[in-house]
Amino acid sequence: MNLQKEKEKYKEKLNQPSQAEIDKYSFSFALFSANIKKFLPHIPKSDYKKYFQETLYHKWISGLEQHDMEYLKRTKVINNSSIDLENLNIKQPLIFASFHLGSYRSFNSILYELGHKIVIVIDESVFIKQQENILNNVGPLLKRKESSDFIILNVMDKTSIFKLKNLIEQGYIMSVYLDGNTGINSDNVTFSKSYIPIQFLNNTIYVKNGIGKLAALLGAKIIPIIAHRDGEENNHIEFYKEIQISDFDNKQEFAVKSIEKAYNLFEEMLYKYPTQWESWLYIHKWFKRDFSTPFNFESDNVSVNKFNDKRYAIFKLVDSFFLFDLFDYQSYPITPEISKALESNNFSEIDTTLLEELKTKTIIL
Repeated sequence: MNLQKEKEKYKEKLNQPSQAEIDKYSFSFALFSANIKKFLPHIPKSDYKKYFQETLYHKWISGLEQHDMEYLKRTKVINNSSIDLENLNIKQPLIFASFHLGSYRSFNSILYELGHKIVIVIDESVFIKQQENILNNVGPLLKRKESSDFIILNVMDKTSIFKLKNLIEQGYIMSVYLDGNTGINSDNVTFSKSYIPIQFLNNTIYVKNGIGKLAALLGAKIIPIIAHRDGEENNHIEFYKEIQISDFDNKQEFAVKSIEKAYNLFEEMLYKYPTQWESWLYIHKWFKRDFSTPFNFESDNVSVNKFNDKRYAIFKLVDSFFLFDLFDYQSYPITPEISKALESNNFSEIDTTLLEELKTKTIIL
């Protein structure tokens, strides 16, 4: 595989999408825009399209580059922990905790080539997609040592905790992704069980807390790991100082604060490389969307007779059109004619009563 050629082909595809591709991604783009507006409000709307394309690119390349061993070989590893990564005789349980940023899969490959026995605990939806690929496609490409091993566990499997305990007793290290909230698939999730609220990018999000509890139960150290690609798309993986129970007053505090601390480290890196985080496509599932934003517009109430694209977006699903509120995350079905009128800022054919309603709700300014 020529990774560079594949990159160039994909970039060209992103820069020159067909109308069918634009329609296909219009819903994802609407959600992405809402998420960026909420969490990174300093980014101007004019940059949303570029950021979206870059995010799709980095998400795509993270899957492809794990099969390129030359890319892995060039990875720069920064180890700020006190853990000797080449020491296979580790006595204390270790949890390597990463995020879906940059080349986030590659740290597992590096640990594998160093000879570690790794148990990867992943979300159920990812487990179904990735298990065969990791074990049958990626694994055989890596330089294996006699002690090297990959085992993948489904976090939703009720027997996983018992399997995990046994594997750790056998010297396995544990690999997890703290932002693996893709399994949240209900808009009405209450976050009342197994989640903790944390401050993230000046907002409150709810994240799974099982890893903190498990680390407290096992007496394990948590080593945050964050990957990123530099301007030349070279891979960097940073192992941060370990987070341990002795850093806190008790195990209960450790179970919560350890996750918050890891997210704080991640937040710093995310500001530098925002488009390398694929979770922008689904972070809206991590907070309660039961709010309602008043219809107002700060322009001295002067009518400018244009579509309010700062608050609304239009997307298409199959043959149906929808208006999406970027503030409230609500979508409303509209006709193709209304969609065309809003996108072209030509409202001459819109019924007077409907036009007034659109203006009242600041859909038209």
